[in-house]
Amino acid sequence: MEREGIVVDASIAIKWFTQEEHRDKAIEIRDKFIDEEIDIAVPDLILYEIPNALRYNPNFTSNDVQEAIKSILDMDLTITLPIPAISQNINT
Repeated sequence: MEREGIVVDASIAIKWFTQEEHRDKAIEIRDKFIDEEIDIAVPDLILYEIPNALRYNPNFTSNDVQEAIKSILDMDLTITLPIPAISQNINT
């Protein structure tokens, strides 16, 4: 049986690292991915959007921001380019 696939944007992924409204739903999505119940694709811009948002959070140091990006990359999410003509999946 094929797994469900969803696209996660930065607004959801940031909730993996911060205490925000609906964090529980974002964590549930992440946990389903970790448990191999779903596949997650993210736009390539997420690698810029997450550190940009977190660096303005007074609870995050530059090391915390780097660790957040490292954890995103370590998840081996499917990173998708937005241009349909050359769009391809890049697994980091």
